[in-house]
Amino acid sequence: MKNKGSVILTIYTALFFLYIFVPIIFIFIFAWNSGEGYSLPLKGFTWRWFAELAGDRLAKEAIRNSIIIALSSATISTILATLLSIGLLKGLARRTGAFLILLILPVLMPGLTIGIAALVFFRTINFPPGIPIVIVSHVSISMSYVFLILMGRIEGMPLDLQEASVDLGASWLSSIKDIIFPILMPAAVAGWLFAFMISWNEFIMTYFLIGANMTLPVYIFSQLRFGISPKVNVISVLITLFTLCMIAILLASRKIYNKILMKERR
Repeated sequence: MKNKGSVILTIYTALFFLYIFVPIIFIFIFAWNSGEGYSLPLKGFTWRWFAELAGDRLAKEAIRNSIIIALSSATISTILATLLSIGLLKGLARRTGAFLILLILPVLMPGLTIGIAALVFFRTINFPPGIPIVIVSHVSISMSYVFLILMGRIEGMPLDLQEASVDLGASWLSSIKDIIFPILMPAAVAGWLFAFMISWNEFIMTYFLIGANMTLPVYIFSQLRFGISPKVNVISVLITLFTLCMIAILLASRKIYNKILMKERR
């Protein structure tokens, strides 16, 4: 029975990963297909669609805007969430529950609702649509995700260490720099990467607020409105490779951080 159960579990695992990765594999295949359709057999190998994407001015502008928005919103979200999580646990310990509900609410609310609310708000105060309000709106969502990641780290952290260091003669700023930040660094890096990917992939809110500008998800949507362009496959390949690079950076940063801790303990 044990062997039979292992075989069933192995088959289930294989089918699960096939379900997840086969569509991505087909995207990679058709990105280099010389034909424009999605039928087999393949017409031949070509770099044509990569060249067309490289020469597409709107695509390059969309990628640049997406990078600016994602970098800005991820950085702002990480800074605000880090300060907020420390302040919440140290200064508002008795009333943490109500604040946690308010901070988690953007994670649970539909993006359509948040997008419409942001659009109505900025139109009410006569603020023009564009990249700045997209960044502000992305921060309102991604900050909650970063906060949740940091909470898992802070709840297991003895915050009395900072108070003890101050009692022993350290300044308040040096105690934060030398004790709190090193402990929070892995969670902060993970939160920053998570916030970056959320902002990078956000479509609904961005579509409402971007105005005459364009981000990569909005560009892809505009391409799909008139049929699936082969350039969409190329974009999907590049995004997949970019995501793998981000994961590699996260894993590498964790290894580097662990090595630094080991050296300091010695």
